[in-house]
Amino acid sequence: MCTPSKLVYAACLLAFGCSPLWGWGQVLPVPIPGGDILQANGSTLILLNSFLPGVGPGFDGLNAEPHQIINSNGVVAQGYTAGTATDSNGNTYNIGTDIRVYQGKYVGAIAHDGAGGSISARTHGTFVLI
Repeated sequence: MCTPSKLVYAACLLAFGCSPLWGWGQVLPVPIPGGDILQANGSTLILLNSFLPGVGPGFDGLNAEPHQIINSNGVVAQGYTAGTATDSNGNTYNIGTDIRVYQGKYVGAIAHDGAGGSISARTHGTFVLI
């Protein structure tokens, strides 16, 4: 059985070891405002915080913003794939993906003062959206 001191030590180690995962001190990207509003099942509205560059139904045109974050200066690589997949029971599904890679400098936010407070900071990073 663990003694209280070992249990407290383990909890502190877990809490401080996971702090980068919680975003403490990290410069987090700020999402773009707006995006697409889609209608599902005839009545439910879904807000996607992104735009879909491309031509055709469901796309926002070739000049639509491919970035997912604001205040960025870098490069974007984007690709769409479409096809079918079959599960182990023989059921076939239509599959479509939107894969984006971003790399460059950006002005993001660092969590500050709790309750949603933040301060701005400059940094660089690489992000993948699948």
